[in-house]
Amino acid sequence: MASAVLSSVPTTASRFALLQVDSGSGSDSEPGKGKGRNTGKSQTLGSKSTTNEKKREKRRKKKEQQQSEANELRNLAFKKIPQKSSHAVCNAQHDLPLSNPVQKDSREENWQEWRQRDEQLTSEMFEADLEKALLLSKLEYEEHKKEYEDAENTSTQSKVMNKKDKRKNHQGKDRPLTVSLKDFHSEDHISKKTEELSSSQTLSHDGGFFNRLEDDVHKILIREKRREQLTEYNGTDNCTAHEHNQEVVLKDGRIERLKLELERKDAEIQKLKNVITQWEAKYKEVKARNAQLLKMLQEGEMKDKAEILLQVDESQSIKNELTIQVTSLHAALEQERSKVKVLQAELAKYQGGRKGKRNSESDQCR
Repeated sequence: MASAVLSSVPTTASRFALLQVDSGSGSDSEPGKGKGRNTGKSQTLGSKSTTNEKKREKRRKKKEQQQSEANELRNLAFKKIPQKSSHAVCNAQHDLPLSNPVQKDSREENWQEWRQRDEQLTSEMFEADLEKALLLSKLEYEEHKKEYEDAENTSTQSKVMNKKDKRKNHQGKDRPLTVSLKDFHSEDHISKKTEELSSSQTLSHDGGFFNRLEDDVHKILIREKRREQLTEYNGTDNCTAHEHNQEVVLKDGRIERLKLELERKDAEIQKLKNVITQWEAKYKEVKARNAQLLKMLQEGEMKDKAEILLQVDESQSIKNELTIQVTSLHAALEQERSKVKVLQAELAKYQGGRKGKRNSESDQCR
């Protein structure tokens, strides 16, 4: 298929494609110059020329294969591309006269420069063509914007009317509605008009690659829109018949979902209840432990208090005993004091009586 497409579609070659890259030996081009040279030099030149020819043939074959692959890919991606066949380029290259071996070296040296320039020029041309194609597409869209908007509005209005009619009929009847022929033909007529207008404008412009590509893309988009419209109409016809069943299925699905949610919530509640019972048991255990600790602390405190009270009682009893002893000793001391006073008084009396006796005796003696 690819070869047939390549043979049928013309291809455009680069303006440097006709440069002679492959050439034969120097004996064919200039037979009279090599007669005066030595045999050894001719043999070395012949071997070098054969090796160069083989290398050039390989390069040429590789280039032809690459060009053919690129053309096949272009034909597969873009069905209509103006290109020339690679066979014509090859024939033109073979028809050119063969160059001298001295010129071959210079051409080989300059070939890379020529190729770079060719690539730059082709890239610049490609960018310019892209810009032109984009500008043309924008201009076409702006020119026919009103027509596109009118077509879209009519299609949307027809869709809305059909949906309303189908809803009304669905309320009274379950059978689906069909699209009217007038609406269908009107949409087909509008799409055909848009296609004709786009095709006429594209023919008026230059028949370049990118313009045709834009036309193909526009046509494909219109076809896809038409297909979508047809699928929507057919879908709306079938939807009215299946809406009731879908509602029933949705209700059943909702009921099942609610049941599943209830079961899941019941399981969660049961888990929470189990957790609560476990925590209650732990709380009771902790409470009992705390009560035991309180009792132990209270008992320890009571023991300490009882010991202190006993010590206080003992001290008080000792104090009482000591006070009693002190009082008794104080009373005995007072008694002793009184006795001493009495004795002192008696001594004083006794001494006074003895002095009076002495005085009387002294008087008597005198």
